[in-house]
Amino acid sequence: MPRTAKVYIALILGSGAAVLLSAAGSWSSASVPQFLTLLVFAAVSSTLKVRIPGVEGTMSPNFVFLLLAMITCSFSELMAIALAAALVQSVWAARRPRLVQVMFSAAALVLSAAAARESSRLIFGPDAGHSPVAFVVLAGSLYFALDTAMVATVIGLADGKPLVRVGQICWQCVFPYFMGGIVFAGLVSSAFPRTPVWNGAVALLPIVVPGYLYLQHRTRIGTPPAIQSAAAQEGELVAIGPYEPRH
Repeated sequence: MPRTAKVYIALILGSGAAVLLSAAGSWSSASVPQFLTLLVFAAVSSTLKVRIPGVEGTMSPNFVFLLLAMITCSFSELMAIALAAALVQSVWAARRPRLVQVMFSAAALVLSAAAARESSRLIFGPDAGHSPVAFVVLAGSLYFALDTAMVATVIGLADGKPLVRVGQICWQCVFPYFMGGIVFAGLVSSAFPRTPVWNGAVALLPIVVPGYLYLQHRTRIGTPPAIQSAAAQEGELVAIGPYEPRH
């Protein structure tokens, strides 16, 4: 692995560890049942992994519950939920996951969730809870962009692949699925008052499961021609969730 890739991975791991330590040191919880409910839903949804043809890595619908946690939970609770979701997605039914892969995936997801939440709250200020749809859409868009950028960067540095091409494959594969989940999460968050909004996680199940089945069916049929061509010509890799480099 190139030195630049090792330095980048170390930087992400160090940053993720710092954020987790900060969250642990300032732990607070407004509602333990709310926190545990979202934690369980995020962990369970992380097992609904889909491997996209031509893409080395997996994605899962856990992000919709992370978005609900961003608007209802404390920062420390969100970090715990993000860490649990990343670890479950990395190790569940995985073929001999490497420690560095699991650690990088967890760090990338934690950093993406933290940056998306704090940036959105900075923009909305005290009115974040009064504009749940706009907040969730903004936070979800930032989360998707940041996580994709970090994973695409490590793949580009490790395998020498153009970052633009890797990002293009990711965009065409999962962008519609992510945006659909973001919009539904925003609608659910606005349909429930702030305190019991975690109950909306139950309302998301009828959307998450069919969405997962649809994406799984779509990947079995095949990927769009543009992605198939790119993968065949250059073998790009991308992972929405666990980073899984070639051996």
